[in-house]
Amino acid sequence: MVGFTECLVLILLAAGASGFALKYILNFNTRLSNCVVPLSFIVCGIVAASWLRDFSEAILFLSASTAQFASFVFVSRFRQRGSFFWHALASLASNGSWYVTMHALDSARSYWWLYALYVAGIVGGRVIGATWAQYVEQKFHIKSDATRDPRLAPGQRIQFITRERTFWVLIASLIFYIIYGCLTFSEDMTRALIIVIGLSILQNLTYALGTRAAQRGNNWFIAITGISAGITFYISAAYLFSKNMPLLLLVPYMLSTTLGSTTGALISMIIERAAKLAPDRHLDKTRDSKPRAWHTRLPYLAMIILVAAWVLLQKPLFSFMGRPIGRLIFPLPILDTGTIPRTVVILSAAFLFFLNEVLQTLMSRAGNRNHTGYHTATCIPKGLVNFFKVSYISLNPSIPDIVPIAVFSGCLGSLCGKDISERIERWLQAKMDVDVDEPAPAKNV
Repeated sequence: MVGFTECLVLILLAAGASGFALKYILNFNTRLSNCVVPLSFIVCGIVAASWLRDFSEAILFLSASTAQFASFVFVSRFRQRGSFFWHALASLASNGSWYVTMHALDSARSYWWLYALYVAGIVGGRVIGATWAQYVEQKFHIKSDATRDPRLAPGQRIQFITRERTFWVLIASLIFYIIYGCLTFSEDMTRALIIVIGLSILQNLTYALGTRAAQRGNNWFIAITGISAGITFYISAAYLFSKNMPLLLLVPYMLSTTLGSTTGALISMIIERAAKLAPDRHLDKTRDSKPRAWHTRLPYLAMIILVAAWVLLQKPLFSFMGRPIGRLIFPLPILDTGTIPRTVVILSAAFLFFLNEVLQTLMSRAGNRNHTGYHTATCIPKGLVNFFKVSYISLNPSIPDIVPIAVFSGCLGSLCGKDISERIERWLQAKMDVDVDEPAPAKNV
């Protein structure tokens, strides 16, 4: 009889080989690399899992990581586009798999060999997700430019949201779960339920704004949304880690983050339409020769000043507030002997969060474009840095200590990542939308 672990292995292999089904059965015009790369990394991940301390634990983590990153890139692409239904569906899977992966990582506690599986999951999962998302975009003619969507025109927006059944299903589901929690949970868990729902809605609403901003190149839009997204994400993650990521909160987390993400995307589309912000304008090489206005560089200077101020003034500020200065664990706890100065730890964390957002922006933009090599090349370094970032938050779940430095350095990283991405995309002419043979009107799916 086939056990649970064996079933997961078969599902992983089927997912890795799904690109061949798209290419040769569904006749989707995708590159052969989109078929070979995910299967190769997943096979390597399964082999690596057999060498670890617990094969079942390792396969579960690999499965969760693959599902997480496949749904991550799926939701990332549909967050940039106009389909409320596909965005909500992908967001449920994305946030649920993230929660399960972080629960497994938090339970493993500094088990660094899981990084090998994390890389297999991030590369295999993201290429799978991007390929299937491109297929859906082509089939339903879903586009990325919100300025062309007639449903977002003034006078049409209220009608658009009131007719969107997915939006009301999410709200009703959350209300029912809150009622259920109030009747059956303990007082402490009920309080945690309400806090997690509120934080999760804010977290993904601001995150949707931030990720759409990073794809559209306006520095002020990136800076403002990046700060708000960073604050809500790190507060939410630190709170969940402080509660040991209870599986009892998985369903409300999935529902509330999905509601926040879809609502944030809608708000962002309205802003983009009003401000005439559209993706891929930087691919016009004639625009690159025009000098940039000086005020577009002010967000970079502001973030550098805020990072430096927090590193230098954290101790005096905590002393003035009468708050005890706790010990921070180095981002690589295997090297933390307890003698590393706090300033060095803070600087290391600042660089870690900065580099993470540079790579996050690169990977997010690459996953939304039509170049597999560009996408794959960004996944491996992002997997390493993200693994250390999550471990750092897990080991230091103190909101006042990590949130300011994470937000400011992360926002600076997002701005720098956008500049690097635009240069690469101009060189590769990597576009967001999938080319179709004949243009067709957008379908309301």
